[in-house]
Amino acid sequence: MRLIDMTPKQLKQHHQDDLEIRVIGHADSRYYVIQVVRGDDMDLLTNERGQPVVYRNLDEVYHELRRQQVNKAWLVHHVANDEMIGRDPYYQNPPTSRIALHF
Repeated sequence: MRLIDMTPKQLKQHHQDDLEIRVIGHADSRYYVIQVVRGDDMDLLTNERGQPVVYRNLDEVYHELRRQQVNKAWLVHHVANDEMIGRDPYYQNPPTSRIALHF
């Protein structure tokens, strides 16, 4: 999987059916980032300087995604335990690891 950066403006220009939008939250944190998956490419939503945009709560995430005309995303919580014990994180099994968000 290739990692690239994507600004909110670029997100708005893409056809939403080709993208999987993930809102990533970490178990010990109240902060979120938005991840965009296109085929084998994985993008983090970044600002104009190329730094990941960090949101303080889900309301900020909802507002940003609505502003970019995104109507569906997945809420994914990363748990550091998998990485700490040497196992690859497993986030592909809805409904146990992802929650659908519709707005």
